[in-house]
Amino acid sequence: MSFLDGLIRYLRFRQVIKYIPRNSLVCDIGCGKDAYFLKKSANLIKYGFGFDRTIENYKDKKLELKRNEGFKNISLENESCDTITMMAVLEHLENPQETLKETYRILKKQGGLILTTPTPLAKPLLEFLAFLNLIDKREIMDHKNYFWPKKIKTMLAQSGFKEIKSYYFELGFNSLTIAEK
Repeated sequence: MSFLDGLIRYLRFRQVIKYIPRNSLVCDIGCGKDAYFLKKSANLIKYGFGFDRTIENYKDKKLELKRNEGFKNISLENESCDTITMMAVLEHLENPQETLKETYRILKKQGGLILTTPTPLAKPLLEFLAFLNLIDKREIMDHKNYFWPKKIKTMLAQSGFKEIKSYYFELGFNSLTIAEK
């Protein structure tokens, strides 16, 4: 991971961590091969589930990681998580609506979904930084969509979520969306 990739990941972490309730059951969809967010927030959460296409299955007292290719069928019970995070994941999915419906299924009533995604404003900048090999080119070329918050809000409402709020960060190149079940 490049220095710039690490910095961007850290900035996303700072945006999301402040919305994680203490002692909650957290599911991080697209947690990455090192489950960075779950490991960094381990002292805050009760238990963490991580799902990613690049991760090896793993389990300990506070963390369970499972390989999952498309996030369409997440191996958790209905209404089992207090909070779900998806940081820079939605833009990589072939059918993000299916994944949002799945997050709704596994989220407890009054639970929260917290997601970040680059806005369309970020596309040329990310592609240029990837061209210069300053960030991971494979990750950027894997982007299927870029989303404005309005589109994310519509998709979340269609999945059943309510109380949807969005904010820009990183000079409008990224958005943070928080939704309640």
